[in-house]
Amino acid sequence: MLKIRRFIFPSILSLLFIHPLAYTAHCSYKHIAQYPDVKYVPWFTGPLLSPTPVNMVPGHPAIEPSIVVGSNYGRYKDNWKYTSQDSEWFVNPFLDYQLGITDRIGLEMLVSFISNFKKNTASTRMQDSSILLGFQIANDAKGTWIPDIRLDLQATLPTGNYQKLSPSKLGTDLTGQGAYQTGPLLIVHKMFYPGDHFLALKISVGYLFPTNVKVKGLNAYGGNPSTRGTVHPGQTLTTFFSGEYSISQRWGWGFDTLFTYQKKSTFTGSTDKNAPVGLPPSAQLSLAPYLEYNFTQRMGVLGGVWCTLAGRNTTAFASGYFAFIYTF
Repeated sequence: MLKIRRFIFPSILSLLFIHPLAYTAHCSYKHIAQYPDVKYVPWFTGPLLSPTPVNMVPGHPAIEPSIVVGSNYGRYKDNWKYTSQDSEWFVNPFLDYQLGITDRIGLEMLVSFISNFKKNTASTRMQDSSILLGFQIANDAKGTWIPDIRLDLQATLPTGNYQKLSPSKLGTDLTGQGAYQTGPLLIVHKMFYPGDHFLALKISVGYLFPTNVKVKGLNAYGGNPSTRGTVHPGQTLTTFFSGEYSISQRWGWGFDTLFTYQKKSTFTGSTDKNAPVGLPPSAQLSLAPYLEYNFTQRMGVLGGVWCTLAGRNTTAFASGYFAFIYTF
């Protein structure tokens, strides 16, 4: 069973990064049209990964279907060194819906499925889902250092598959962590005006506190069919640094950098001594550059690549993504 446990480690961590942190960041910048030195209002669509710093306008919700296609091709050891492994391919469509409740309060919901393929086996299942309740603290003011500031209360729901896994599926049926997770998410965003273009920079920091998870059998944290007990998942810190630059009103480019750290997960219960349960502390740094095109101020597309740069006790992956967003 030790061989099975080796693919459990990178699989659960890749799920953490591919879905719950894939937020849309579509913003409205109509307020800058009041300034005579502004030649146009940028129609920014991205970034794809980092959270949105501004609530949607009440009565004008936004919907964003997206897809990520890629491969988990290796893993990073405890000493941060990379080692190759058999590739696991994935196709990961997800849907993001946002609406403004008031000018200061907004809601965001994310759901997704993932299809995993490894060797001669495959599995398609739902992933963990996310809900965010956002509170607008401040709005960007041109000519000052006042940025957009939004504080979210985020929650992750255990809708993915995390236990009673089939050894014959080689980990492809693992799509969740099994824990309810809640915590704060702070987003700070500022628009700059270099010449006839616009530069948006954003920093966000989030922290999740998970509940304990009852597990049976082979699960996201290890074990074998005889395992019974409770896992205590590690808390998770997530940070983003993102940039977006307008080439013109319709065209833009940008990037997301994402760093995630999760504390170790421990176990109490019964399991075979050759099939331990638990995860070591992990970290992952990834980069996602992209290009975007906006048909109108309400509709745009973006596409790019997303890959790991470094990690510890986690997966190395490379992927491409495409997203379409429409604001009603």
